[in-house]
Amino acid sequence: MNMIKKVWLIFRQLKTWLQIVIVLIVISLFGALGGSGSSSTDSGTSSTSTPKSATSESAEATPEESASPTPVVSTAEFKSAMSHMRVKKDAVKNTKYYRDQSSPKYVNQNGFDVYTGGSDGSTPGLFWEIQYEGSDWLFIKSYFFNVDGFTYELTPDYGVIKTDNDTNVWEWYNEAMTAEQVDLIQRIINSKSAVMRLNGSQYYKDVKISASQKAGLQHVLTVFQGLGGDLTNP
Repeated sequence: MNMIKKVWLIFRQLKTWLQIVIVLIVISLFGALGGSGSSSTDSGTSSTSTPKSATSESAEATPEESASPTPVVSTAEFKSAMSHMRVKKDAVKNTKYYRDQSSPKYVNQNGFDVYTGGSDGSTPGLFWEIQYEGSDWLFIKSYFFNVDGFTYELTPDYGVIKTDNDTNVWEWYNEAMTAEQVDLIQRIINSKSAVMRLNGSQYYKDVKISASQKAGLQHVLTVFQGLGGDLTNP
């Protein structure tokens, strides 16, 4: 405290202009000290924020491990369905098609089935086939399905339904399936009762879809999925 008083007395004895100079020097020194502290604080802030930014970028750059997709059908289901298949290969066209063993082998037989396949290495297609064989022409124009009381209609484009004859006559339909038609097949598979009407220009024939046919339909859908097919986009 005595030291401060002595300095103060000496300061008061100085000339006014010299007092002003000293005051300015002291103010300048305090300003320099304050700026140094602020710079240190800013540097500290910058030093702290940089690792945070780096950490954030690192987290964004690191992809999350994706879980393995669950197979649509199990290996056991696929193998079981494949054991029911009849395979038709074409070495020239490099194609392979799978049909259930319960489906007709020839076009001049009555039948209702689906089949799958296509070129090796490509996504399989899904097709359905409706066949009529009899002594009388029906000249089929459309098909109706009554599934547990609900009616669905299929009207192919002109010329899609083929015809031929020998001792008897036969008419058959064979075309790639749409997602809506796949949904109909699934309803038939799960139905208690399913009846198909072959609707001709003058006559028609009603056919009940049997349990063995339903099982055959399911076998083919399972194989289709096991080969990589998508029932929502066949």
